[in-house]
Amino acid sequence: MKKYFLLTVLILLTFHLSAQKQKSKQKEEPPTQAEMADMMKEMEKAMGEMSPEDKRAMDSMGIKMPSAITIPQMTDAQMREAYENENRIVPLKDPARIKTALAVSIPTAGINAYVDKTHQAVLKKLSPAAKTKGAEILQQTVKLKSSAANTAVGLWMDGKPTLALYVMGEACKANPSNTNNLNNYASFLTMCGAEQLALPILNNLNKRHPRNSSIINNITQAWLGLGDIAKAEKYADSTIRIHPTHPQANMAKGLIEESKGNIPAAIAAYKKAIRKGFSTEKENKLKKLGYDLKSDDLTWDRPMPQDALGLGKFTWPEYPLDVEKNKAAEKEWNDFKNECQQKINDLQINQKKAEQEYLTRSTARTQQILQAGQKGQYVQPMPGYAAKAIKKLGPGINDVNGNASFVFAKELEPVTKALLAVGNYEKQKNEKQKAIDEKYEDKVGEGKANPLEAICKDENAIRTEFLVKANGGVQSAYKQYFNYVRRRTSDLLYYCQYTQWPEQFELTKISAQISWLTQIKDQRVFFESKSSWCTSVPKPGKEGKLQNFDDVACQYVSTMKLGAYKITSSCSNLTGEFDFGGVNINVNDNVETGRFSGSAMVGASKGFDGPAGTEVEASIAALVEFDNTGITDVGAIVGVTASAGNVTLAGADVKVTVNTGVSRSGKGILQDIN
Repeated sequence: MKKYFLLTVLILLTFHLSAQKQKSKQKEEPPTQAEMADMMKEMEKAMGEMSPEDKRAMDSMGIKMPSAITIPQMTDAQMREAYENENRIVPLKDPARIKTALAVSIPTAGINAYVDKTHQAVLKKLSPAAKTKGAEILQQTVKLKSSAANTAVGLWMDGKPTLALYVMGEACKANPSNTNNLNNYASFLTMCGAEQLALPILNNLNKRHPRNSSIINNITQAWLGLGDIAKAEKYADSTIRIHPTHPQANMAKGLIEESKGNIPAAIAAYKKAIRKGFSTEKENKLKKLGYDLKSDDLTWDRPMPQDALGLGKFTWPEYPLDVEKNKAAEKEWNDFKNECQQKINDLQINQKKAEQEYLTRSTARTQQILQAGQKGQYVQPMPGYAAKAIKKLGPGINDVNGNASFVFAKELEPVTKALLAVGNYEKQKNEKQKAIDEKYEDKVGEGKANPLEAICKDENAIRTEFLVKANGGVQSAYKQYFNYVRRRTSDLLYYCQYTQWPEQFELTKISAQISWLTQIKDQRVFFESKSSWCTSVPKPGKEGKLQNFDDVACQYVSTMKLGAYKITSSCSNLTGEFDFGGVNINVNDNVETGRFSGSAMVGASKGFDGPAGTEVEASIAALVEFDNTGITDVGAIVGVTASAGNVTLAGADVKVTVNTGVSRSGKGILQDIN
């Protein structure tokens, strides 16, 4: 209830801050009842001033603003408590639950009984609907010959903790000897607020698999959730010694250092936490402490194409540098420009279709986000890799970022200067032509010498001289410019491929193609015909053909199939989806939907026993990072090169080891579990 109350408070604060723009910053204190009432009045006033059209638009999107009747009534003390819990750096110490955790030590022979007892206690906290749906999912995994345990991890990542608890608990009961499943179940228990029940399992695993970074991290997070900061720090340090950039252990270390007031150490730990496991939550944590994340702080393992559209293949007719080739070159250029224009016309038709598709998808996505927000759900507002790409790749294209025209004015300056210089060359040519006219004025006519061959030669010489100077300088400037355009267009497209939705990227790609064709078509080329005194016949020019663009396809796509859950990682696409063979999972099937921070090591189970850790890194295919917004990062599959193409990881040998994320409240859907 408090979670939804805080969401409502944030909505009201947004309205309040909008109405109070003259205030430079938000209050650090929680709102009081009186302030909440004032904010509600302001909001209702703003709603009352909305036009009928705006109200109908909101109704059509299913957006219902809260009213004074629907807002939970809480005292000032309750609001302060909720505010403090939300902003507490580390949890308060919980002596009662710590005592429970320390009182239990499980021998390996007793794991089966302990898991069964714990699972029965968990089932009491789940609704009948959740248990029914969980049983249905379990039955489907058997029917589909999918891993129930891996499916449970997928449910967890997808924000369905109650279903994940049910399925993983059943998987552990069915095979209590599977230590990886036990580790993951303990991780789920911790993140749901039952740290005292998770620790006995983790302590047993730690004895059987010492120096395992995943197990030790999960012990770290359990003690942190119980508020025993000293023990949490001890285990965090141990994890970091094994795995210096462990995403979750470093996050815990950062919280502990921050709680001590040691901000430089906290920043250092958060930087290590985000290096191989990016999330906006971590970035915001650093920003709050005054550190702006840098590109070099993040790893990036996606291959970057040198020439995404294949612009380097495009060629155009030669610039005529003497009058002998002028006529043929002029025809080639006219044909080339006509072909470019035809291609541009075709692309503009596709551009209009892409614009409509983008508008339709964008409107639907905005509506989905707004409706989800009304229900307290979360829908990804931008592509999965966008936040990371903006930080990692953004600095590399700062000079061109936002350049939707793909025309680079600064780099075009040498071309402009070269074109301006042509005026002087024309002046020089005209002066020399005048001199030739005067030279031969009295030598041409009936009964005169008529040195036509000499006149032809002299006039061709000055015209060729003009072509060499004019076209030579312009061609050189254009060559330099188009080399830059080709490189920076590729950089921009690579950036956009990770920061834009596919339909928007399609529009961007078409815009880049139109821009390239327009620019190469509009090159200024100067032509000079041979002297009219000449009698030789020009040679025909060669036929040319406009090249085709390369398809800008993502060069790295990985698919990880975790039971009935599939994670697809490509460029802008970072998604998880279920395939239960017709069984639907509706959000209403869950007692409480929610997402938790954490990581999952995905790899092949052959070659090692127990939960995966960095000590068996060669067997780890990918590191999946997730937080309260969903999956935020997927590290590249180990050993996969850019030329390997699409990579799929699936089958019975796939092992998924969950690393618990930090908990600052120490409470969850299993709080007060007996």
